[in-house]
Amino acid sequence: MKVGIDGGALSITDDRLKVGVYRVAHNLVKELPAIDAKNDYRIYSFSRGERGSHELRKRNVDFIQLPRPGFQKIWQPLELITNPVDMYLGISQSLPFTLYDVKKIGFIYDVGFLDHPEFYRESYFTLSGQTRAVVRKSHHIITISQSSADSIRRIYHVPKEKLTVAYLGVEKQFHRTGKKYRHANPYFLFVGSLKPGKNVPMMIRAFAAFLATQKEAYDFLLVGSDYWLDPGISATINSLGLAKRVKIVGFVDDDTLAEYYRGASAFLTVSLIEGFGLPVVEAMACGCPVIGSTAGAYPEVVGSAGILVDPGNERALTDAICRVTQDASLRARLIQNGVTRAKQFAWRSFAQTVYDVMTRYRRS
Repeated sequence: MKVGIDGGALSITDDRLKVGVYRVAHNLVKELPAIDAKNDYRIYSFSRGERGSHELRKRNVDFIQLPRPGFQKIWQPLELITNPVDMYLGISQSLPFTLYDVKKIGFIYDVGFLDHPEFYRESYFTLSGQTRAVVRKSHHIITISQSSADSIRRIYHVPKEKLTVAYLGVEKQFHRTGKKYRHANPYFLFVGSLKPGKNVPMMIRAFAAFLATQKEAYDFLLVGSDYWLDPGISATINSLGLAKRVKIVGFVDDDTLAEYYRGASAFLTVSLIEGFGLPVVEAMACGCPVIGSTAGAYPEVVGSAGILVDPGNERALTDAICRVTQDASLRARLIQNGVTRAKQFAWRSFAQTVYDVMTRYRRS
């Protein structure tokens, strides 16, 4: 069987954008052909991207480079007509503009743009149109949490049997043993895109309230892409006079990021929208206590391995921060439970679930 995969995300060269779909694409293209040596995989991208990566080079993988302008509307359809495949994986929450009668497995990561359109002003109509097309054209849909699956079923009336949940994995760099980041003061950590919807200003306000109760100096480090920087972050820092306490670190590589996790007093994330939450699993794997949100997929990903608070309740977040810093037994329990919980998430398992869906539809 010949399998086509939308590898547009692998063409990304800006490290700040190597999150989300990029992580999925990289790990799926690495793991799926390793599980399945019988079938041939064609990866469509619009630059050399990672085609030369040793991890992604396999005998049954062929990278097809197509022009970027019209990548999905023109060039992928032409390539698929000229060199047909038996199955197509739309891993970018979209499908080519036109596609002949081939088995199509669509991927939908979340539908947060419908619940919070105010955070998607520039991309709302594109995401909305692409997602509707995935629902309409796909023979089956893969999503990354039960929370997202429930939303997809509720909004698009997708039958339960047409949806499969495949949990994401964690990179090998994230583990408990290893160097810790050394900082002048104890620090709390946020990791993720610094964009609206991540609720970073609320976390800063809760952190400020925590500082008011402490004699010891603490810092709050914000690590992640500033590509979609929420202007409310700097405004909140300045209004509270926290320029010396809250630091925007920016993007760091995975090895360095693991050191930040290991050295942190706790990992804070109270996003309003989350289809899965990879940084939560990374933090748990590195032995960093997690304080997360009750929104989105956090409850099912974190389980009882962290403290979850309402993303609109600053007082609850402040109280949780106090508990983690003051209760040594709670902190130890969160660390151990988190490490254990993180072991349940693996990229090989994610790829195996995708392969199982492919096998089912190959036979149908």
